[in-house]
Amino acid sequence: MNTRKNILDCYSKTAEVYAQKYFGELEHKHFDKMILQHFARERALAGTVLDLGCGPGQTTAYLDGLGIKDIIGTDISCEMIDEAKRLSPHIAFETADMLDLSYPEGRFGSAVAFYAMVHFDYPLLAEAFRSVYKVLKPGGHFLTSFHLGDEIVHLDHFLDHKVDIDFNFFKMHQVIAVAQTNGFQLVDAIEREAYSEIEYPSKRGYLWLKSSR
Repeated sequence: MNTRKNILDCYSKTAEVYAQKYFGELEHKHFDKMILQHFARERALAGTVLDLGCGPGQTTAYLDGLGIKDIIGTDISCEMIDEAKRLSPHIAFETADMLDLSYPEGRFGSAVAFYAMVHFDYPLLAEAFRSVYKVLKPGGHFLTSFHLGDEIVHLDHFLDHKVDIDFNFFKMHQVIAVAQTNGFQLVDAIEREAYSEIEYPSKRGYLWLKSSR
């Protein structure tokens, strides 16, 4: 089971290499770009966008490039935030814990979390949804993506560093149930196959949610 310490240790060690490897990943993921483009069009005037678990900021920077200038990228890892600030110095980045967001209630019009909940089990997933729901405005939207399945992939080494970290896969219907239990309405649920040459070979799930307040 992952702990906060395990997650921080993993990404403090790998932040620089992770940024080098993954900052440009959206260039090769046409479906991810397509759904982000649609989200940006829909939510451009809805208030500040919060990017959760942003890593080195690839999704944040992509949304900024689509015209979403009122955006804040956040990650639990200070080292990842340092990389994000280095790569996109014109964008606001802050350290924040998705499970315990300290922003005022109703601060954000929208939120995104691309593959940012991969280290959570279902109870922590529920905590994350509650935390995000709290900081969204009434009617705010949340777009998230994750690996589909029921396995837990444990890594002792990641990007040439020794780590102790689990990657959790989720069942689509169970994630929807957790989201709905914690205040969200379902807008869309989409699945796609992996891009076999550039991704881990797992199906991907995308949920577009709306605050029920």
